[in-house]
Amino acid sequence: MVEGSRTGTQFGVYRLDALIGRGGMGEVYRAYDTAKDRTVALKLLNVELAQDPTYQERFRRESHAAARLQEPHVIPIHDWGEIDGVLYIDMRLVTGQDLRAALREGGAMDPARAVKIIEQVAGALDAAHADGLIHRDIKPENIILAEGDFAYLVDFGIAHSGDDSQLTVAGLAIGSYRYMAPERFDNDRVTPMADVYSLTCVLHECLTGSTPHQADTISSAVKAHVLNPAPQPSRVRPGVPVGFDQVIAQGLEKRPEHRYQTAGQLAVAARAALTGSNIPAPQTIATGFPGGGFAYAPPTTPGMAPAGTGPQYNPTMYSGPVAPPPNFGTGQQPAYFTGPQPGGPGGGSQSKVIIAALVGLIVLALGGLAALLVWYVGSKDDAGDDPAVAVSTVTETAGGQVQNTQAPAPVPAGPPPGSTPCPAVYGPVGSLTGSAIGSAVTSCAFAEEVRVSYAGSGAPGQPRQILATSPVTGVTYVMMCTPAGSAVTCTGGENAVVHLF
Repeated sequence: MVEGSRTGTQFGVYRLDALIGRGGMGEVYRAYDTAKDRTVALKLLNVELAQDPTYQERFRRESHAAARLQEPHVIPIHDWGEIDGVLYIDMRLVTGQDLRAALREGGAMDPARAVKIIEQVAGALDAAHADGLIHRDIKPENIILAEGDFAYLVDFGIAHSGDDSQLTVAGLAIGSYRYMAPERFDNDRVTPMADVYSLTCVLHECLTGSTPHQADTISSAVKAHVLNPAPQPSRVRPGVPVGFDQVIAQGLEKRPEHRYQTAGQLAVAARAALTGSNIPAPQTIATGFPGGGFAYAPPTTPGMAPAGTGPQYNPTMYSGPVAPPPNFGTGQQPAYFTGPQPGGPGGGSQSKVIIAALVGLIVLALGGLAALLVWYVGSKDDAGDDPAVAVSTVTETAGGQVQNTQAPAPVPAGPPPGSTPCPAVYGPVGSLTGSAIGSAVTSCAFAEEVRVSYAGSGAPGQPRQILATSPVTGVTYVMMCTPAGSAVTCTGGENAVVHLF
């Protein structure tokens, strides 16, 4: 039994037989449904998520919407709900491994295999978009490869419903920054074109073994997606047909309306690049997506994965090995636990996104300097009373030279009085062991994201600005973090206050 897991216990009608995967927002078990006499994949979300009524409403709406999807490349959802204060999703189990594991084991794929996988995922996405769902977390970890490379797209039960704009609470951790469309870094409403962009990133990684924009920090990822041109896969990996250069460039257009208008169009273009045929230009499709965006046009070009019933496997498993997290921090990152995502205001433009991103980067630089000055002044006044402030020691050597030695700031020991400690869902991250919230509008889920981001961006106990994505709003915020008393206090966003210790 894995430490801290529910393996061997009963959860309603489910007997939890084995822990399959664990992330920051929940766990997935191989479970036996005693009422229906079948083995399933059971996702249990963290207890605190069920305590938010607005989150519960979104969870039920989007689970119901995802359960309607009948596309063979979408893992079916059997049931969902709440048992003993815990939200759960009951899904079919499938034998296989995720695409991340396949890439880690075998590296870049043969172009024909890559196109076959992308075609199947495109079919799942187009079906979801036709039903008003945006996945928002397309990445290799969420694509399961079964026997014969039959691909399944997972976590549609916690995707974003396009007509749910009246709900502002989303839920779980947002997807990897390495696959996020430029408009995701703004407050614009997200359309299906964001999924097309992400799927193009996955195609590039399958072809070359690397994501289009390499980045080791959140700020560099934002800058790369917003400003850098699309790479040419034929140059990144010799042997990739040159036609894929055009496909990747089109799919990674900065403005959503300039990309392929459906995932199916991307797949058709990829098939043409593979065979050396003329690559079709994106087709303009009438607006019809709920709340804005583009309507679904079923692909009819030969070569697309046909609709129908996917293969059945017994016994079944939900996923393969949990992939390593992106290198944006030192803490554990969610693997398949991505959650429903919020809507935003109406669409924007490339210039708006670029300006917003540049302003954010400039704020990071200037704000960090301002914070350093504030911290420096404070340390001069309060060094004797504040255990988190570095202390300078002046000594004189035998030769009469003066040496100024500054001792490193000690790591904060605990949350300040009056704050509310949060569950450490990521465990120890660097020298930080926990987080706490200091305002009523701040969620513990966001506090943990701030902790991971701060720990991965520099030395502990030092003032700096960071970027953190709120699992509640789905928006990436600038947070100013400074040593304060017994904790590092981060403020920003919409009156958010987070204490790290």
